[in-house]
Parts: sequence; C-alpha cells; structure tokens
Amino acid sequence: MKHLIYILISVLAFVLSVLSVKAQEVRDSVNIPEEQKLYEKALKYIDSLQYDKAEPLLLESIKKNKKYVPSLMKLGYIKLQQKDFKSSEKYFKTALKYDVSQWEALKYLGKIYYETKKYKESKMMLDSAYHYEAQDPELLFFKSQLMVAGKAYKEALTPLNEAIDLKPNYIEALVLRAEISYHIKQFNECIKSITEAIDKMPADKKEYNAYKLRAKAYFEIGQFKKSIQDFNVYLEAVPNDEEALILRASAKINTNDFASAITDLDEAIKINPNNPVSYNYRGAAKGGLNKFKEALQDLDYAIKLKFDYAAAYVNRAAVKYAIKDKRGACKDLEKADALGDQMAYQLIQEYCKGMQ
Repeated sequence: MKHLIYILISVLAFVLSVLSVKAQEVRDSVNIPEEQKLYEKALKYIDSLQYDKAEPLLLESIKKNKKYVPSLMKLGYIKLQQKDFKSSEKYFKTALKYDVSQWEALKYLGKIYYETKKYKESKMMLDSAYHYEAQDPELLFFKSQLMVAGKAYKEALTPLNEAIDLKPNYIEALVLRAEISYHIKQFNECIKSITEAIDKMPADKKEYNAYKLRAKAYFEIGQFKKSIQDFNVYLEAVPNDEEALILRASAKINTNDFASAITDLDEAIKINPNNPVSYNYRGAAKGGLNKFKEALQDLDYAIKLKFDYAAAYVNRAAVKYAIKDKRGACKDLEKADALGDQMAYQLIQEYCKGMQ
C-alpha cells in the first residue's frame, strides 16, 4: 500500500512539473512582443536565403512596431543582397534614426555608397562604423575595397590583412588581396593569394573570376601553360569573355599552338569585330602557320582600325620578311620605331642597316 502511494505521489509530482513548464512556456509566449515573434520567424528564412519568405514577415513586424530596429536592419540587409540600394539605404537610415549606436547600419550604408560610387559618403560612413567597431572583418574589407577604388593599393593592404587575420577563410578578402597584388605587379603574391582563395572555395560555389585573375598573373610571369589551364576553367563557365579569349590565344601563340589560338580569336572577333588586338594576334598566329596572305589581311585590318598600333607593324614586318619583302618589312619596323617600340629599333639594327 505504501509502495502504491509512493508511486502515485511520484506521478503527481511529474505531472505538476510538466504543467509548470507548459505554464511557463505560455507565459513566455504571451510576454514576447508580436514584432519579435515575426522577426524570429523571418530569421529562419534568412538563414536559408529565402528572402522572399522573410521579407513579408519583417514588413509585418515593423507594421506592429515601426521602431523595431532588428527588423529594419534585416530588411536593409535583404535589399542590399538584392542590390536594391535605394530601399536598403532607407531601412538602414530609419534604423539609425531609432538607434544611433547601430554601427552595422553605418557599415552597410558605407557599402551602399561604395556600390553607387558615392565614395566620399562611403568613407564617412565606414569611418564612423570603424569608430564603434574596429575588429569587424567585413568592415575592414569594405574599407579596403574603397581604397582600391581610389587606387590606393598599398594602403588598402593594411585593413585587408587585418580582415584576413581575423577571418582566415574570408575568400572575398583573399581574392581582393590578389587583385591588389596584380595591380602593383607582384604577380607571384597574386598567385599565392588566389590559390589560397580557390583552395578554400566550396565545390558548389566556385568564384570563376578568381581563375581568370590567376590566369592573367601566370601570363605576366611567362607561365603560359598554367595560364591556359586557368583560362580553360574560366571560359568553360564564362564562354563569351572577349578579354579572356584574346589572352588565352596569346598564351597559346607563346606555346606555338597557333591553330587553337586562331579558334579563340575567331570567337573573340564574333563578340567584337572592331577590336584591332584580335586581328593583330590572329595575324601573328596565321603567320606562325605560314598562312602569310591571310596573316597580312588581318594585320592590315588591325592597322586600319588603329593606325598607331606599333605591335601590329612589328608583326606585319615579320610576315613580310618571311615572304622576302625585306624593304616592306623595314618600312613597317621604322613606323613601329617611330611609335616608340623598342623591339622595332633592335630589329632595324639587325636586319635593316644599309638599306636605302
């Protein structure tokens, strides 16, 4: 009997405990403001990038309470991701109106002004945000971006390196550091940074512009085969990039793959039939295949499009020399020399001395 009573008491205690917890949950639910409930529900959608489902909830939240800053901030963030800069600016400014300590609103306003090329306003906002929080990697990255826009490349490295120290897997920052290194002609540093960024990219979120940048850096240091490999990856994803096609063709010419270079240049000319660079390189590639008549046609057209194109005169001189038109070759070299081409001057000394 005592044992039965003990069991009944234990069960009753458990039931009362459960009821107490549920009662607390009810009280907590009742005490949570409606705008907060909506905001918290929206956060789940934002985390999964379902902005179309999050936005109505956030709008309803600020209808309940127009001063509810968390919802205003998230609406500003969503609009920024959607590149609706005008709406984003409105929400962040409203958030600051109700809470002047919202340094992240200042940070994102700085980003908005950077994207809309209002660089003076961008600097003002980013500096204000930095006054509140100097250890935010994204803010440091934005400051560096702004410096790069002003071509202050070396100065931009300081905040950028700080951002990477704080967040070693910051892929965008690693890519920007590589871009800076490329601009200041530190090509090996560029390759190092971009390789680190590529290695850290998720397999399903590759930033193909990184491959293009590394391809260009490899090209600059004469590693043409590696340059071609990276251009292959990039052009597989972005096949209509005229610059990439021309540069890959140039790398192929440097590896004596003339036929493949011509294929790339044919594609580049389809995209832009008035670029003299494409005709110059295609003329050089056709010359490499001993298609001298076609080579001269391309080089003539390159010079027609750009009469002061020194490199095209040098390439046309090479073709003319190959077909035994030494006088015509030397005239082209003289034109290139007059345009300041150093190679032309050297070739004149070697092949054209003594000619009338």
